[in-house]
Amino acid sequence: MDAWIRLIGGGILLYLMPLSLAGFGDLVGERSGLLCMCIEGTMITGAFFGVLMIRLFSETMNMWLLLAIAIIASMIAGLCIGLIHAFAAIHLKADQNISATSINTFAPALTMLISKSIFGTDNFTYNSSMFIISKIPVLGDIPILGPLLFRGCYPTTFIGAVLIALVWFVLYKTRFGLQLRSTGENPQASDSVGINVYKMRYIAMMICGAMAGFAGFTYILTTSYCFMGSVYGYGFLALSIVSLGQWKPSGIIMGALLFGSIGVFSSSYSVIPFIKDLPIPSVFYLMLPYIITLIVVALTPNNFNAPAVCGEPYDKGKR
Repeated sequence: MDAWIRLIGGGILLYLMPLSLAGFGDLVGERSGLLCMCIEGTMITGAFFGVLMIRLFSETMNMWLLLAIAIIASMIAGLCIGLIHAFAAIHLKADQNISATSINTFAPALTMLISKSIFGTDNFTYNSSMFIISKIPVLGDIPILGPLLFRGCYPTTFIGAVLIALVWFVLYKTRFGLQLRSTGENPQASDSVGINVYKMRYIAMMICGAMAGFAGFTYILTTSYCFMGSVYGYGFLALSIVSLGQWKPSGIIMGALLFGSIGVFSSSYSVIPFIKDLPIPSVFYLMLPYIITLIVVALTPNNFNAPAVCGEPYDKGKR
C-alpha cells in the first residue's frame, strides 16, 4: 500500500509543485498587466543554470550549500529573463506576444550553446538522487501522509510550498499586493494616486521570472537525470492552468493538481495492470496531458476574471 501511495501521491507532487510555482509566477506578472507567455523559456533557463551548478560542484561542495546555490542560480537566471521581457514590454512597448515568443525560442538555444561550450555536448547528466530525503523523522511515520509527503521526497517540494504561500499572502493580503493588482486593472487610476506603474510591473516580472526559474529547476531536478534544453511544455501547461483557474490562487492549485495527476498517469501507466495490456500506443499516454489541456480550454469560458489591461502597454503621458 505504501508503495502505491508513494508512486501515485509522491508522483503527483513532483508535477504539481513546478506547475504551481510557474502558475503563481505567471499570476503575479499578469495581475500587474503584463502578458507572461515567456514562462516556458524562463523555466528552461532557470532549470539549466540550477542543474549546471549541481553538475559543476557536486563533488566539491556540501550538499545543502550546493542545493542553496543551485536554487539561487535558477531564480537569478529566471529573474534576468523576466527583466528582459519587462524592458521590452514596458520601455520599448514591444508586442508582448512577440517578446515572449522570442524568449521561448532563444532560451533552449542559449542553454544548449553554453552546454556545448562547457561539456562538448548540448545535453549533460547530473546527480539529483543525492538530494532525495529517504524519510523525515517522526513525520515520515504518519499514516498515509507520511509515505505521501515525507518519504522519498525532495527539499525543493517544501521550499516551493513556502514560496507559493508567501506569494499568495503578499499578493492578496498586503498593501503592496493591492497596488500591484491595481496596475493590471486600471493603471491610469493607480498612477493618479502615486503608484509607479512601471516600477510595480518591473517588480512583478522579477517575481514572475524568479518563480518560473525555480519551477524549471524543481521540475528537472525531480523528474530527470539529464538536461536536454527543454522542460517538455510544462511552461505552457502552467499558462493553461492560470487561465483555467480564472487567475485565482485556488484555481491554479486545483489545475496543477489535475494536470499533476494526468502527468503521473501518463508516465506510470506501464505499471498499472489493467492499463498496460491495452492495445494503445505508448505515445498516446505521453500526449494525454496536452490533449486534455486542449479539451478543457475549449470547454472553459475564455478570459473570465482576467486582468483588465493584461498585455496592453501603458503610456504614462496618455489619460
